[in-house]
Order: sequence, then structure tokens, then C-alpha cells
Amino acid sequence: MADTVAEPYPTTATAPATTAPCGPTTATKKALPSGESAPLGDSVLTGWVSLAAMVDSDASQTLEVMKALDGLRSWVDAQEAKAVTHLWDLIRTECPGVEEAAQDLGRTLTASEIGAALRLPDRTAGALIENSEFLVRDYQSTLRALEDGKITRRHAVAVVGEAISIPDTVPGVCAGFEAQLIDLACELTVAKFSYQAVRLRETLHPESITVRRRKAIQDRRVYVAPDYDGMAWLHAFLPTEQVAGIFHRVDTAARHLQSAEESRTLTQLRADVLVDVLTSAGATGHIADGDSNPTGPKDSGAFWGVQAKVFVTVPVSTLLGGDVPGELEGYGPIDPETARRLAGHAPSFTRILTHPFTGARLGADATTYRVPKDLQDAVRVRDRTCRHPGCNRLAVFCELDHTTPWASGGKTSYSNLAALCKRHHKLKSEGYWHYRQPEPGMIIAISPAGHTYVTRPDPPPAPPPEEPPPF
Repeated sequence: MADTVAEPYPTTATAPATTAPCGPTTATKKALPSGESAPLGDSVLTGWVSLAAMVDSDASQTLEVMKALDGLRSWVDAQEAKAVTHLWDLIRTECPGVEEAAQDLGRTLTASEIGAALRLPDRTAGALIENSEFLVRDYQSTLRALEDGKITRRHAVAVVGEAISIPDTVPGVCAGFEAQLIDLACELTVAKFSYQAVRLRETLHPESITVRRRKAIQDRRVYVAPDYDGMAWLHAFLPTEQVAGIFHRVDTAARHLQSAEESRTLTQLRADVLVDVLTSAGATGHIADGDSNPTGPKDSGAFWGVQAKVFVTVPVSTLLGGDVPGELEGYGPIDPETARRLAGHAPSFTRILTHPFTGARLGADATTYRVPKDLQDAVRVRDRTCRHPGCNRLAVFCELDHTTPWASGGKTSYSNLAALCKRHHKLKSEGYWHYRQPEPGMIIAISPAGHTYVTRPDPPPAPPPEEPPPF
């Protein structure tokens, strides 16, 4: 978004009134015992909200409570948008060098502060800044609807997302579009709102869909989102007809595999066909229930078609046939059989062995600035991700930073190296964020605002308990 002059916005607000049987929505600040200081939150907020016991409430009254809480939540979200935008303004003007530097630096610093304070990844914090700034500066009608409890935060984000998709070359059209979007958001679920908003957008957009598609296709991409139990989601952002064609091909092949003898569901068949096509595992690839190994070629040169280098952590006892899970970097636990197969047959994976009882990983020290290969692997496996608070960038894609700089006497050692992504490495090098490592893997991060955050690496895979857990 272009840099704009901030419109005035209130620094205080009143929560929406409600008739729900949940106690007062505004009240005198609660008195503290003599000699007790108020916590930071009490020094900022000016009232309290209480909720009466609902043991005697009927269904109608309980629903009114829920509606009141929903309105209060929307009000809080509106105040957060104002606070986020205010912090962004403060950092832009108060941090040395930010005002003269690129706009991205100030936004990055703000995201790093918010992410660390609210335990959010920087990308999520960045999205919060962007949405908040749009609401406060450009879409104040939507902000007021949120503050009044007429719409939820998800609706507000959806309204902004639709509104910014139309160029502001005709201000009257944009204002009218926002007003119509708010009316829709007040009445519909987010999913139904989005469907109707897209149709409304088509009638008002000054550019043809042909021109817009030509631009949008430049943003095509594929990415992975890890999930639980050794699974992950594969997302692809592609032109609609290509997505339809891919799904049609997968669906058609899956339906041809259906028979009276086939035990897999159509959904499972589609998944297995997709794996077969993308990994060249063979036309008969099959992932049976409870089995993570598809039938088909498993030679060392094309294990499931995986070519990227990643780390797989395998306890020695697992290599010898034990049942302790391994760990695939960026994804989490994997079953022992898969761990053994990756460790023994896939050259694109780097094996990291752990002690069968203590779970300790290998480490090494070095007396030169250049980090030896085995030490790089040890640090990256220990850290797993960038060590900045809230950052989830995989360590394999990060730079290894000397916590105490080499020029200041820091050693190239396991206890003085940490993974930092390029963004956070740059913020450290330019003196905005500071880090200490009092013990190997324990990182103390100090933000530009002076807040301190302590992070520790996840523990390595541990041996199973002697007795199974009671669940």
C-alpha cells in the first residue's frame, strides 16, 4: 500500500452497550489492595467487564450472552487495529534510521515487535499490521462497523480484502462498494459473503477479467503446510482451468480404479493417484490404512520422488528395529519404518543419529570462522527453525549466525551459533535486535523496544515410556 498520511483516530473508545445479563460493560476500575501496583494492562484499560453466573439462565438468555460477547470481541479487535497502527507510526518515527530507510524496514521491525509480544509468526504479525492499517486509514466505515459489533473480525478482513481488489481510480465507486460489502457482511456468514462479494466485484471492477487474470497468473505458486500424525497439506495456486483439469484427471483415474475388490474410498484413491503421478511411484501405487509406504519403486535414487535435502532424525534404537518415532525436519514425527527407510535408502536425506536413552544429538566445536559441515548440520537440527521469537522459517533455509560476533571474540562453536533467517539476521546485523546464548540452544532476544524473549529448541525425540500412557 502506498505511504499515506494517517487520518486522526481516537486513542480511547467505549465498548458497545448491551442488554445481555452479563453484568456491566463499563465500570469503575477495580481497587487494588494497599501497596499493590497495577499490572500493565490495568494501567492502560479503563474499566472491567463481568459475567454473571449462568446457572439460572435459560437458552434465550444464554444466546444473548453469546451475542454480547461476540460484540465485545469485535470491539476489542477494533481497538487492537488502532493500537497496531499507532505502534507502526511510533516505530516509524522513533526508531533511529527507520524513517530514512525503506518502508519495508519499519514494517519488518513492527512485525517483529508484535510477533514476539503476541507469540505470532512475523508473517501473521505482518498481515495484522496490513489489515489494521487498511481499517484505520482507508476503510473507517468498516472499522466503525467492527467497533459497533455489527461484524466480526473475519468479516472485516474479508470486506477489506474485497474492497482493496478494486482500484481507487473512482473514489465514489470504492466508497459505494465498501458500503454494500458492509451491508452484506452484517447479514451473511463469511463464506456466503465472499461468494456474493465476488459477484458484486465483477459488476463494479473497472478492468476486465482478462486483464486481471493476466496479472494474477504471475502469482501462481505451490507450498506445503505441515499437519499432525506424519501428514501434510499440498496447496497450489493456479489458474482455475488448470486446477479443474488436474482434478478431473485425478478424479477420472481414481474412478477407473474403483471395483468390488477395491477397499479404498474415492477420496483415498484420488490422493493415491496424485502421489503416483507426481512421484512416478508407478500406476499401482497404494497407501493402505496404517501404512505410510506406497507400493511401487523404492530404489535409493527415487524414493517417492523426493529430491530436496532435508534432515531426518532417527534414534539408533529405531535403526536397529525399535519402535521409537523418527522426526522429519519441518513436519514432525514420522513412523519408525519410514524413518528407517529414509535413513537407509534416500541419499537426499541427511541422517542425524541420537542416543537411544538420552536423545542427545551430535555436536562439535570449531576454531575458525567457517562453520564445518557436521557442525552446520548439528546446529540446524537442534534449532529446526529460525531462532527469532515466532519465526517458523526452516533452519535448513536459514543462515548460521555467530551469537557473539566473530570480530568480538565469539567462537565458531555449537554454543555460539544459531539459525537466523535472512530477515532477522539483517535486523541483528543492523543493531535493531540483540541476541545472547547463555547455554547451547537457549536464545535470549532483546527487541528494539527493550522487551526480552527467551526461546529454547524443541527437545529431540525421546525413548518411549516404560508403560504406555493411560489414553
